[in-house]
Amino acid sequence: MDCYIGTKIVQATAMTAVEFYAATWLTVRGATSDDQPGYRVVYEDGYASWSPKEVFERAYRRVTESEAAMIGARE
Repeated sequence: MDCYIGTKIVQATAMTAVEFYAATWLTVRGATSDDQPGYRVVYEDGYASWSPKEVFERAYRRVTESEAAMIGARE
């Protein structure tokens, strides 16, 4: 089987699982406790989810100012 690396640009805000639930009323998957650190992630199509901190930080890095300017992203 071949290996692939996927890329996508998302917007994210650091928050615990309970903060995400309170803000969205959506079910939190992957949290081991309500105060587990993580991120609210919003994808290009508007879909929002919560990701545990370790999972999110393994998959994403913050876009630099110069990269944001190139792609027209807002900080």
